[in-house]
Amino acid sequence: MAWCRLVLLLGLLMSGCGETILTQWPKEAIFNQYFRLQDVKLGMSRQEVDSIMGPPSIREEGDFSRGRFTFYFYRTHNMDYDGSETVRGGYTPLVFQKDVLVGLGRRDYRRTVDRPYSADLENVPWK
Repeated sequence: MAWCRLVLLLGLLMSGCGETILTQWPKEAIFNQYFRLQDVKLGMSRQEVDSIMGPPSIREEGDFSRGRFTFYFYRTHNMDYDGSETVRGGYTPLVFQKDVLVGLGRRDYRRTVDRPYSADLENVPWK
């Protein structure tokens, strides 16, 4: 009889093992992008950044008050959070002007597109 109880208990415990567990841990590709980004430094050429990071997930160009810029966006986090340098749900922006890296992260991106960083605080939903 004790044997049947043990089998029944093990069966109940094993029934939960096949479920998918959702976590906030980043996918391997995101994690790799984050670590490669640590080797990117201001003043690098676009070709140097490409050789470290690979092609960007998103690439944009535009004219702003300080000139023409190219933006690369790499997915380095699962989401944006306070204190992160990400925009648009986990993408870290790299700012290029004349094929030279002149900015990295949320503040540099916002400054380049003529939207001050403090403007982010004006649109928070909990105000």
